Amino acid sequence: MDDIQFLQALLKINSSNPPGNENNVTEIFIERCKTKGIPFKMTYLEENRSNFEVTLKGQSEKQLILCGHMDTVLPGEAKWDYGPFSGEIVGERMYGRGASDMKSGLAAMFLALESLVLEGQAPPATITFLATAGEEVDSCGARAFLDGNGERRIDALVIGEPTNEKVVVGHKGALWLEITTYGKTAHGSMPEQGMNAVDHMVHVIKVLDSFKAKWKMEKEPLGSSSLAVTMIEGGIQTNVIPDRCTLRVDIRTVPPQAHDQLINELSKRLIQLAKDNEICRFKIAKVLDRPAILTSPSEDIIQCALAIKNEERSNCSGVSYYTDAAVLNPRSEIPTLIYGPGDEKLAHQPNEWVSISAYRKAIAFYKSLILSYGKKSIDMSSSLRGGVK
Repeated sequence: MDDIQFLQALLKINSSNPPGNENNVTEIFIERCKTKGIPFKMTYLEENRSNFEVTLKGQSEKQLILCGHMDTVLPGEAKWDYGPFSGEIVGERMYGRGASDMKSGLAAMFLALESLVLEGQAPPATITFLATAGEEVDSCGARAFLDGNGERRIDALVIGEPTNEKVVVGHKGALWLEITTYGKTAHGSMPEQGMNAVDHMVHVIKVLDSFKAKWKMEKEPLGSSSLAVTMIEGGIQTNVIPDRCTLRVDIRTVPPQAHDQLINELSKRLIQLAKDNEICRFKIAKVLDRPAILTSPSEDIIQCALAIKNEERSNCSGVSYYTDAAVLNPRSEIPTLIYGPGDEKLAHQPNEWVSISAYRKAIAFYKSLILSYGKKSIDMSSSLRGGVK
């Protein structure tokens, strides 16, 4: 199975999340490892869900993890020109759900490491390829990896998400909140006998609108923070005053914004609304909480990537979406590179595709990255040993 057939095999697996079924992808990796004689580790999570790892021992104490997720979003209701689980090739494009986000990056990282294992090369750092379950929903795979490796040393992290071959040093944070207002039912013809939770939510939306400007912050290269009301639901039926209304808000943050501080500020404003009798009872619940990630371009892993691409540090980019790095590296303490062959604009779209040439270039990029990361420390160590008389 060559590099193209291998990616096609991954795309033919329906690992849409929910429910995930990532173990079907794991089985493809296991079958290949058994054929090539490569040791591997499979971590069972729950029925038909798992993580997969391959580790190649390096020449130094440094530890580099190449990470990607095996799940995808659902194909959606829109008609695809090419089957979402076909892996069909048309010209220089390979189509399928996950082609861009992010089975192409996942396959490229694995094949780069595989080639070094088969060549018998020991890279400067010990390399672990980690394929996770669940990133598209709850990052259950990344959390399981942390639970089983709490004390594990990680010197650098590479996430193979789609970046259109750009060197990305960070991503925005994501805070999803659910706000509920409560009232009292009454007959629709006698609204004064009830308390309208939908009317109360109008006041909440006005508060959120005021925070759009107040919370707006710029941080290069990530861009600006944002706030958007994305869902609202309330009421029982037309002739009943609603006693409950629920709203979802999507907040994207940049450093140094702290999610708990934003929630506290919002809560104080809503408490004041209740004191002013603008709303009755309310509740704020966190639906998703992923911190922003940002790595200095001066870190070795970024410098290695820039050197391979023959680019300056001013070419470093940021992305709006979040990644498993938000779970594996929540305080940005681990230098993290995000780099992949897919185009982020195609993620979650119908007719998702990846350029075959970009995919193949990514394999070469990851291989060069593995061979260059940690080389400085080995060269310095050798120089010191040579200087001792």
